[in-house]
Amino acid sequence: MRILIISRKADEVRRSFQIRQLAALGLTFEFFDAFEAADLSAEECQTAASNWPSPTRRQDIACFLSHRKAWQAVIEHGAKTLILEDDAVLSDDIAAVIAAIEARKDAWNNVYDLEFAPRRHILNRQRAWQDEAGRFGATRVYQNRVGTAGYVIGPEAAKRALADTTSYSLIDAHFWHRSWLAAYQIEPAPVIQQRFLEGEAESGDFVRPEKDQVFLPLSKLRKLARRLELESIKARNLVLGFFVGQKRDVLVDRSRFNAGVVKSA
Repeated sequence: MRILIISRKADEVRRSFQIRQLAALGLTFEFFDAFEAADLSAEECQTAASNWPSPTRRQDIACFLSHRKAWQAVIEHGAKTLILEDDAVLSDDIAAVIAAIEARKDAWNNVYDLEFAPRRHILNRQRAWQDEAGRFGATRVYQNRVGTAGYVIGPEAAKRALADTTSYSLIDAHFWHRSWLAAYQIEPAPVIQQRFLEGEAESGDFVRPEKDQVFLPLSKLRKLARRLELESIKARNLVLGFFVGQKRDVLVDRSRFNAGVVKSA
């Protein structure tokens, strides 16, 4: 499976980390140049912020634009692709996970979330499938508001996601709640952001600065309308989750992550 790592060209520390990590796991990959937040004008940021009900930073908009560029690359590639952000740490069984996903004849709208995020999700009570050895499996997700550090998406889903994002939205909160999307969580999660690894000191190179200007929607009426629209989109999956799901933490086995690689970052 093709692996794209969204990363800023100038971020040598993160790129060096990913080169070491993927080499240790025996995986080939491509860096995908991220959109630079510094290239956004204040006017562009304000236009984007006016389409989202919560405070917006340049980094949020750059992340949104970067994932849209990556979806275009998936469409052009024409096959399932693993998209990673450059602070993603991978488990030692990640190759087996992506091989299992690649081999499946899934519906066009299936998207796999590989990431652990420290917020409770609403997931189906039963796994949709698991590998033959029972090492990992996929569970339908009905609510997940955070995280795009590691996911597998196919070309048809990428095309639909691209069409759904012609104007700015906070990428994870928007993407995981599309009514057409069939989202599945891989557990134990084989991707985790470096800052969430237990016992690991958070390197300054892996923390994004919070000094950037915050942009707010100018119209209170537009803000309310947008929030109501977003909540209505989420409602369908949440209704399904109420009957067949449960709210819980995503399973993760922290022993499967190579602490040596992380510490050397």
